[in-house]
Amino acid sequence: MFITVAICTFNRAKSLRLTLDSVAAVRVPSDVAWEVLIVNNNSTDHTDDVINAYIGRLPVWREFEPRPGKCNALNRAIDVAKGDYILWTDDDVVVDPGWLVAYVEAFRRWPEAAVFGGRITPRYEAPVPKWIIQSESVLIGPYAIRDFGDQVRPLSAEDEDHFPFGANWAIRSIEQRAFRYNPQLGPVPNRIRNFDETDVIGQVLGSGATGYWIPQAMVEHCIGRDRQTRRYVAKYYEGWGESLALRTAAAIAAEPFWFGIPRRIWPRLLVWGVLYRLCRFVSPAPVWVKYLEAYSWNKGIYRYWLQRKIELRRKAKVEMAA
Repeated sequence: MFITVAICTFNRAKSLRLTLDSVAAVRVPSDVAWEVLIVNNNSTDHTDDVINAYIGRLPVWREFEPRPGKCNALNRAIDVAKGDYILWTDDDVVVDPGWLVAYVEAFRRWPEAAVFGGRITPRYEAPVPKWIIQSESVLIGPYAIRDFGDQVRPLSAEDEDHFPFGANWAIRSIEQRAFRYNPQLGPVPNRIRNFDETDVIGQVLGSGATGYWIPQAMVEHCIGRDRQTRRYVAKYYEGWGESLALRTAAAIAAEPFWFGIPRRIWPRLLVWGVLYRLCRFVSPAPVWVKYLEAYSWNKGIYRYWLQRKIELRRKAKVEMAA
């Protein structure tokens, strides 16, 4: 069996070093060959110097993807990965020493399965704001927290809420090459979008493939102080709403619109925005964080349709001028 551990990175040289230190400490079964594939997505920091420091310590293979956007980097990794399975993780993750072994054992136990996912717990940089600790159950998305318990469970195409997250999942290479990432989803510089891995996992499982939750495959997601803010949480959920609007645009286009925006979005923006601003000062943190999520999510949908309206007007002007 040959395994590819794939990491796409952009301007996170410091955290990438911590990730690679943890990868260097994993246990590797004696009958397993592996590679560590790192795709540099046009970083401007000293990412290449960090990667070079691990040549000899790890079976490192470096690739360069100049097009901005994580999905472009993910697709580049698919093009060059040699493994029978690809283990995906991120450049701000610390993997458990038993991480690789847990996945290999799962591949052997369920050779017919295509998708696997494991536990992700947050590792916060101190000091952590009190409202984050109190609201952790609401912050599953922004901090990529995933924990479905200590028992193996099957994954289902009908249960997107129990899909793995991109910081810790694995896929059989034959399925990964058949289902590639949509560059319109996923983060790019100065924009957070989501659903990149979710979109692929849904397609794979929807094709009839099977998958499993592997609780022993554990990682920690490093959450720096820059992401422990209301601004970051709001930006994340705006990206979530924008991504959802993109994925469902064809269906939503049949709904009633006001001024180029789905009609149902206007009252939601008003209600959730008012509730967030009021409850921010009088309610427990989990309450107002939930309102912040709902307001930001609808704001992202609004932004998607506003940008689409602007693009259509621009296109019409170009066509008239021609």
